[in-house]
Order: sequence, then C-alpha cells, then structure tokens
Amino acid sequence: MMKRILIIDEDNDWLSALKPFFERSGYHPSLANSYPEGFAILDKVQPDLIFLDIQPGNPNGQLLYKKIKGQDKYAHIPIVITSHTADTMKISNTDAFLKKPFQLSGLLSTLQHYL
Repeated sequence: MMKRILIIDEDNDWLSALKPFFERSGYHPSLANSYPEGFAILDKVQPDLIFLDIQPGNPNGQLLYKKIKGQDKYAHIPIVITSHTADTMKISNTDAFLKKPFQLSGLLSTLQHYL
C-alpha cells in the first residue's frame, strides 16, 4: 500500500511542484493550501506523515502543530516542519525540520527515515 502524505502549505506553486514528485517517488500525496483545510481533511486522508509549512510571524502553523499533536488519534503521525526561517525549530517535540529552500533528495531521505 502506498504511504499517504499530507502537505499543508499556503504556496500553491510549491504544492503543485511537490505532488508529482511524491507520486513519482511512490507516495500518495494529499494537498491543503491552508491550515484549516489541512486539519479538516486529517480524518479523510489518514496520513502516515505530514509536511507542515510554518510561516514566520503567522502563529497559525504552530497552533495547528500543537492541535494535531495534542489529539491522541493524531499524535503518532510524524510531522516534518518546513519553513524559510529556523525560528520555527523552537517548537517542542518537532519530529523533523527542513529549512526552505531544500533539495528534494533531502526531502526524500526525511520521508524514508520516518516511513
């Protein structure tokens, strides 16, 4: 069975670029271009891993991270934080962090590590 990945990022161009990459790599990606949409589709998608972009100065990404990790039915899902700034590394218990821009090979190795 293909592993399911949920990508939550407000950059539609980035989402459009990542989807075919994940598909070619043998994963089933689901995309959400907002934090509320990402949380709303968690039950439907049942991801094996989440990529969550956190934007500097916008607390919603950090709040979503805490909301997901705070619920027993989602707490086991690894969340890889992506961001343009290293400030987001301050989130406690982060599974992994990738600073944008990053190489797709680094993205793939992070995926393989957690899946």
